[in-house]
Amino acid sequence: MLKVLTAEEMREVDRLTTEKYGIPSILLMENAAHATADIIKEKLGGSLHGKSFLVLCGKGNNGGDGAALARILSNEGADVHTYLFGKVEDTKGDAGENFQIIQKISDDETDYYPIFWEDDGKIDFLDELTSDIDQTEKFDAVIDAFFGTGLTRPLEDSLVVKLNVIFTFLSYKKDYPLRVSIDLPSGLNADLSQPIGEHLKADLTVTFTSPKLANVLPPASNFNGELYVVNIGSPQELIDKCPSQTYLVEKEDAEDWLLRTRFSEDSYKNKRGNALLIVGSKNYSGAAVLTGNAAIQSGVGLVTVATSESA
Repeated sequence: MLKVLTAEEMREVDRLTTEKYGIPSILLMENAAHATADIIKEKLGGSLHGKSFLVLCGKGNNGGDGAALARILSNEGADVHTYLFGKVEDTKGDAGENFQIIQKISDDETDYYPIFWEDDGKIDFLDELTSDIDQTEKFDAVIDAFFGTGLTRPLEDSLVVKLNVIFTFLSYKKDYPLRVSIDLPSGLNADLSQPIGEHLKADLTVTFTSPKLANVLPPASNFNGELYVVNIGSPQELIDKCPSQTYLVEKEDAEDWLLRTRFSEDSYKNKRGNALLIVGSKNYSGAAVLTGNAAIQSGVGLVTVATSESA
């Protein structure tokens, strides 16, 4: 099972990964970008060469993941258009370093380097972005690296609304771009199952180290699309020590349980689980009968039905 973490617990794991184990945070960001690129490559048929991408980045670490991803996609021979919603000089830490890198290499005339725009307050940024968004069909994938798990209040940006309109329209077409969110579809609060406002809807979401609550709890999880949880280098010990008591069951867990509880000649009811059913009433005794029989048929060892005397 995968332990599900809150945004704060995830930040603590990242901090201890660097402080206790000496694993540089920029290495975690690089690992995250490579893992995301590998998943996108798999989804697009095994090659990124000649593919076209639109990468939309915020100023924080989620945007830094997007910047690193843009560079990796470009190095694989893809045509990458990257937008930073802010100025490079306003970015910090690992994100700032990645933005500085792609800003420098995008000035190179060599093929396969990312085309990079930053929002310097000039109208040409919006013009260029609007032009790209309106031609979304030309991209093989659009990458959402706006906010990730750091958002706690509703988005007011009309861009998200516009993107949603475009994505909804394109979803009715045969070959619309793959919508990929890094960590979490932007606009969702990582710790809440309910959306807090306007948000994006992804075809697939790549989250790192552990799933977050909004990755797995509906209705928020419905907007993640297919969820990938990838290990980017944090020791499992740090995750195990988190106080979270929420877990995500995986396919392997179900297979293991079926193997351990399979029927055999020496099967005994008390080793196959007990179920207590609180069901039925005077006018609806059928519910007790149906659920009791269903529990037995499913393989429960001992079924106890608690119901009203009239039933």
